[in-house]
Amino acid sequence: MVVTGISSPAFMIAGMGKSWTWRWSGHDCTLVDPYDPEEQPMKFTNAIGSMGKFYALSLHGTLAFIEEVDSEFRITCIGKNRVLPSVPSRHFKEYLTESDGVILLIFLICRKSIHNVDDVEVFRLDFSRLSWLKMESIGDRTLFLVTNCCMSVGASKVGCKSNRVYFTRRVDDEWQKFDMASGSISPSYNTMGSKMKFPAWDEPVAE
Repeated sequence: MVVTGISSPAFMIAGMGKSWTWRWSGHDCTLVDPYDPEEQPMKFTNAIGSMGKFYALSLHGTLAFIEEVDSEFRITCIGKNRVLPSVPSRHFKEYLTESDGVILLIFLICRKSIHNVDDVEVFRLDFSRLSWLKMESIGDRTLFLVTNCCMSVGASKVGCKSNRVYFTRRVDDEWQKFDMASGSISPSYNTMGSKMKFPAWDEPVAE
């Protein structure tokens, strides 16, 4: 588990100790963000762990690769390209998630108003080059995004429409869906007067 969004320490990592309790360790960052005009050390806004390694995004879109070296977590490499939405925006929100061993970065982009999402972009991480590649399709996957969480599921396995990104609006919790194939956004569920069943996950019960 990794936590960001703080200046000092730059990031905190938790692991399960021998007594089955979480042990936290804080780590500072002295590396200057190459895209910071004030040339300040990197400040991280988002991070994700995969296969014992960690990947963190800085405030300016720089990717940092974090791994354990001599029992200490360190930033050992910086990504080759900066990642930001490819279109102009007034506001955007980023999400990191893992999908079948692939790390995805999703941008919810507000182009006209900070209250409405006008576009969605999905990038995947090229592990070999530590660079981001924009995706035109996510195939048989579906992404669900809420305020502080993102989840990827196999569409055919759970019975939902594939190649779509579902997200909630900040102003009224209305669910909307982005169709990767058409690039269109449409309403999916509205808590105000909708007759649709509220989307929820059910845990199977053994008989």
